[in-house]
Amino acid sequence: MGVLRTLTLAGGMAMFASNAIGMSVMEVAGKCGDDAKAYCQGVGYGDAMTDCLATHYSKLHPACRAVVDRIKGGEKVSLF
Repeated sequence: MGVLRTLTLAGGMAMFASNAIGMSVMEVAGKCGDDAKAYCQGVGYGDAMTDCLATHYSKLHPACRAVVDRIKGGEKVSLF
């Protein structure tokens, strides 16, 4: 029972840490790069890009829509 409790606690801490850190720029680029190129060429990065992608939300690939949802929900994007 002690091992199960330790694993559950470790899993919860890892999940909390991943949410606190957010997603990396590489993850965003990998999931939204094609959509950004198609719909937001010439738009700046950060909020401007997120807003542009949100404007074209219905046309985005499902993985990119999930990223936009996460960012709009408050998740931060980090360089690493």
